Amino acid sequence: MGYNFYMRVYEVVDDASTDAIISWSESNNSFIIWNVGEFYRRILPKYVDLGTNLSRFFSNLRSHGFKIVKGRTGVLEFGHEDFVRDKLELMKKMVSDKRKARKAAKSKARKARVQVEFLFQHLQI
Repeated sequence: MGYNFYMRVYEVVDDASTDAIISWSESNNSFIIWNVGEFYRRILPKYVDLGTNLSRFFSNLRSHGFKIVKGRTGVLEFGHEDFVRDKLELMKKMVSDKRKARKAAKSKARKARVQVEFLFQHLQI
């Protein structure tokens, strides 16, 4: 999903025709979902690769490094340090960072599995 997910989110956020629903923040380094209901009804069905429902979309954002920006009431704002308007080259770094994190998680899981196997082998009951 990686790069395609980031590009799809960028495409949706950057589409001026949907600014009443979702748009860049004033700082251009986060995006705001102004109308969650309309986002669910009009945007998600067109872009199923973002997620099949709101919960899945928010989960995908989190798994791709986006964080909720606090401070706004009644809207949802998400940001990522490398998701910036007109800075598409930064998205390559986002993909690289996600791959590194995934690789580190697999390595950690592998080490834990080896440790558990060792403990089972040496378990004395």
